[in-house]
Amino acid sequence: MHETFAAFHIAGALSAYATAFLIFTQQVGSRRHRLVGIGYALAMLTTALSGFGLYNWGHPSIFHIFSVITVLTISRGWYAIYQYRATGERGHLANHYFNMAYSFMGLNLAAIAQALRFFSYDSVLHYLAAIGVIYFFAIMLANRLIQQVFFQRFAHWFAAKPAE
Repeated sequence: MHETFAAFHIAGALSAYATAFLIFTQQVGSRRHRLVGIGYALAMLTTALSGFGLYNWGHPSIFHIFSVITVLTISRGWYAIYQYRATGERGHLANHYFNMAYSFMGLNLAAIAQALRFFSYDSVLHYLAAIGVIYFFAIMLANRLIQQVFFQRFAHWFAAKPAE
């Protein structure tokens, strides 16, 4: 049973990476962007939900909290698009952007945690300290990219008025 969850988890994470990088090659709001985005969201949900079967099933852990955050973030991103379609208010597109961007940051943080498991540590405390330091710098870098660099690519979408 554990192997099945692991296979779904790995397949979901790899698919999420592939689709995330494809999204940046698509014109924002295009049909392809939407289709690839749906693929990304489904891959992230697969990764998050299969994670519940990997870590102490029945006994909550920090990884379960991260999976719940991922499900909520993806759901909020989808709901923002629903709101945009219902109201035409471009502010919902910014909400969509930030939720999806931060879900990708979470995917990267999970990958970092998994990569750090391949190193040997004197104790769990040393492992957690290593994660803490690397997460600090990774979050600062990712947040800068999300808030300033990549945001500029999409900013005109958020401020523009919808077509009549």
